[in-house]
Amino acid sequence: MSTLDYPVWLRVDHWLNVLFLTLLLRSGIEILGTHPKLYWNDDSKPGTEWARFTTKEMPTDKLYDTLDEEESYSSLVALPGHKKLGMGRHWHFFSVICWILVGLSYYLLLFATGQWHRYWPYSWSIFPEAWNDIVAYMTFNLPPLLPGEPLDAIQKLTYAGVIFLLAPFQILTGAAQSPAIEARFPWYVQMWGGRQWARSLHFFGLLAFLVFIVIHLSMIFFWGWVNSTPP
Repeated sequence: MSTLDYPVWLRVDHWLNVLFLTLLLRSGIEILGTHPKLYWNDDSKPGTEWARFTTKEMPTDKLYDTLDEEESYSSLVALPGHKKLGMGRHWHFFSVICWILVGLSYYLLLFATGQWHRYWPYSWSIFPEAWNDIVAYMTFNLPPLLPGEPLDAIQKLTYAGVIFLLAPFQILTGAAQSPAIEARFPWYVQMWGGRQWARSLHFFGLLAFLVFIVIHLSMIFFWGWVNSTPP
């Protein structure tokens, strides 16, 4: 398996993944706009947030509720945008169900066809090799591919992290934010440190996905430029 001979099902799953991740990201921003602050405690006392995505300053001399803190994000970014939390949740739940179904088909076919070997790191030596690859990319050099494989070490390690760690992590932390799950399985939410911990961790997972997407697109352009440049 030394060429990028991606089967048709893998290409279809890839683009479905792009579609539903985009819907999840945009509807997630709409949900975040309802209370654009992140905490490490469930008390969520004003001033204890570690991150905020609003310029609003709440008064200290009168009562207010969370609706007063709500932000109206543009429809170009959020889905559907403009303080439509109900529709944002509908889009988020619809998208995550579709994303999970696509993911299940991906895992099933990945193992059924043996394609998982392409992404699974078999040796600890891949970590120093991946570091060498990072250095090569940072100096605009092309690192060598792993022996008999279509990927270099950092590519394989990154794909393994996204497929087998990051995607399940986002599903699990997302579920920990559900009031229904907290009511039925309070131990599960507490396992993540509470709903606000799960919310913050979910946000870090989002950032990790965004970093992966940027690097993924950069590598596409980089490899395309290298392959189109005459020796």
